[in-house]
Amino acid sequence: MLTLEMRFPSDLILKIVRCVEDAVGDDILADIQLNDLQTRNSVPARIWDLLNTNLLKALETENCTVVRAHRGPWQMLVIYEKTTHCIITFMREKRFADLCRLQKRRRRMHYVDMLAKYFNDDLQSDQQQISFYPHSFSDENRLAELVQDLLHELEGGSGVVHNHVLVLFETAGYQLSHIRAVMVTPSLEIAEGCEQNWTEFITAKESIVVSRTNDYEEPKNQPTHGLSLSQKAIARKKNKPQIRKPQEEQDKSE
Repeated sequence: MLTLEMRFPSDLILKIVRCVEDAVGDDILADIQLNDLQTRNSVPARIWDLLNTNLLKALETENCTVVRAHRGPWQMLVIYEKTTHCIITFMREKRFADLCRLQKRRRRMHYVDMLAKYFNDDLQSDQQQISFYPHSFSDENRLAELVQDLLHELEGGSGVVHNHVLVLFETAGYQLSHIRAVMVTPSLEIAEGCEQNWTEFITAKESIVVSRTNDYEEPKNQPTHGLSLSQKAIARKKNKPQIRKPQEEQDKSE
């Protein structure tokens, strides 16, 4: 059974899933295509910029406040949902698994450690592990200060927040394959009754941005790698000049 704090409105869940789904799918594919990117080194980080942009546009509503936050050079968003008084952040499943595995090796708190310890300290997991030597961080004595600094743009600050919810997702290629919302304890275990699977809200639609072309030429020899834009993506090109093939190459392809 879900706790009261986890009962988000279904329209909010749908908007969040759509923001993630678009960022990891059509948005990044359109970005790659429109900029004719020949390598993909920046894609993992670029997806976060696209996701944050989607969230800012979609969730600044009567029941949600979206605030910017910083952890060192990393820029992130924190969503405050007013009906549950929860803050929501986002993370890939693999990154969360790494944080759990390496928690006891960290000297300083990751922001998930901070928020779980500050807002979810009273939550219990289904399989609570008792440790005779509980792990502590070197900056734990500054917990309240660090949390307030992270949430300084939120009106009312940490005082208006009840719990922290982490939205975890994973992808297969450029498609969202799984997404869930959880509350974690300070030991980063899933709290009892605090997990909700949102995968059913994934639309599982085909990309409207790119599709494989039927060219007989090898995609690897083409600047677009065998991808072509849909009408929606073409409209976003904003009259960007197109690179045309030399006449000799056109003759060869005809």
